[in-house]
Amino acid sequence: MIDVLTRGWRSVWWYVGSVMGDRDYERYLAHHASTHGASTPLTEREYWRQRFADQDRNPQGRCC
Repeated sequence: MIDVLTRGWRSVWWYVGSVMGDRDYERYLAHHASTHGASTPLTEREYWRQRFADQDRNPQGRCC
């Protein structure tokens, strides 16, 4: 019973994290490795700075 609850909680936690963008850098790294090969990916700090700068330049789907 505890095992079922633990798996359920982890699934919910994973889903919420995915919706909130917590796994975006991981997905970026996977995409970069599959499409750009030998080039060096952005660091996590560079990735988030670029992402937020892009959102500021081109706001989409935001209320404010």
